[in-house]
Amino acid sequence: MTAQPLDRTYTTTSGQEARESAASAWHVLDEVADVRFLPSGLPLALRWRGCLWQVIGEPVSWSSSSSWWEPSTTPLGGPGGKGSMLTTRFWRFQAQTGPASPVLEFDMSADPRWQDWRLRRVTGVDVF
Repeated sequence: MTAQPLDRTYTTTSGQEARESAASAWHVLDEVADVRFLPSGLPLALRWRGCLWQVIGEPVSWSSSSSWWEPSTTPLGGPGGKGSMLTTRFWRFQAQTGPASPVLEFDMSADPRWQDWRLRRVTGVDVF
């Protein structure tokens, strides 16, 4: 089952507020992402919802590690459980489909328990 995006848009009254709201609107997702990387490891492009989004600017990368119990050895949290560290990798980058298209910001993650990168968040970028 695929999670549906959560709409985080806001109701506004003035044109200025509408522009600010559109720029700050974001959508939480959990979708498999078809992302291509350069030989250096930097993201190059993302195919999302039928469009090819080309990365522009400098992507940002970080990682997060957490303990994870291996349930095959003992029950979760049980005494004598064998623990291991899982490191989730993240990329945040801006991309567009062409020179005149809107710029969106994408957050991607890769967890060692998954085979694919996952698209986690998409937001508009304020270009005013």
